[in-house]
Amino acid sequence: MWDVDVLNEEVVRVYRASNPKQPQIYYRGNMAEAEPALPGWVMAVDDLFL
Repeated sequence: MWDVDVLNEEVVRVYRASNPKQPQIYYRGNMAEAEPALPGWVMAVDDLFL
């Protein structure tokens, strides 16, 4: 699951089934990925915050 915080921190938190209580956090300038749900799929965090 992705949680895109557009109001405060402008970060993307990616929650994975393997560790649901500790999301991986991506910041502006990072490439967020959706492994293992979508192998090889990435998106620039900056593209979410225009």
